[in-house]
Amino acid sequence: MYDAHPAFFAVPTPPCSAAPHQRARRGLLRAGAAIALLGPALAAAQHAARLAGPGFGNRPRSLWVSRPQAQESVRAVYWADGRLLPDGYAQLTRLYRDLIAAAEHPIAVGLLDLNFAMQAYLYGFVRPRPLILLSGYRTAATNARVGGVEPNIHGLGLADDFRYEGLSLLENVRLARAFQVGGLGIYPERGSLHKDLGRRRSWVTRGPAQPGSRGGAR
Repeated sequence: MYDAHPAFFAVPTPPCSAAPHQRARRGLLRAGAAIALLGPALAAAQHAARLAGPGFGNRPRSLWVSRPQAQESVRAVYWADGRLLPDGYAQLTRLYRDLIAAAEHPIAVGLLDLNFAMQAYLYGFVRPRPLILLSGYRTAATNARVGGVEPNIHGLGLADDFRYEGLSLLENVRLARAFQVGGLGIYPERGSLHKDLGRRRSWVTRGPAQPGSRGGAR
């Protein structure tokens, strides 16, 4: 079993303390040191570090996510006034659904928070753009169909496959590495990446996606 922080497995997780976000905060602080990211990124790195400050738990959090395969895009505030917002969270959970099985599953708030921090950091120095979501929740059957590994961390709502349009693969990789808190997979031929809240590890998978895959198969 993946050794993510136990708080990340409780989905959804409206925390009463800072504990559920400790790993994401460490990623943000590491990002503060990644001043070479995408060129002149000192101001953006400092912005990311500020996001990890004492007020992070009460700060409104929103995401802009597009799902090309479903031809859907969502802009939603999922956290405000120190609590999870059911409507915004439900919109994002639906977007993260298994498109092959037409099945939904709760997505870890820690994963959404990681995306929020990455997006806020990115917006500090480029024109706002959505996270392109290629794979979110996956049932066991879908995971097997696309050649995913076991245990299926996508099936726990702890992982996604993604990219940002307008950034090169190298720029996407640098952004993901700056915020890495768990697994990071790189798929050069697919032009996509995988991230999760499991144990910290990295890998590169060559070749195209499996038939029937929605963009990633880790």
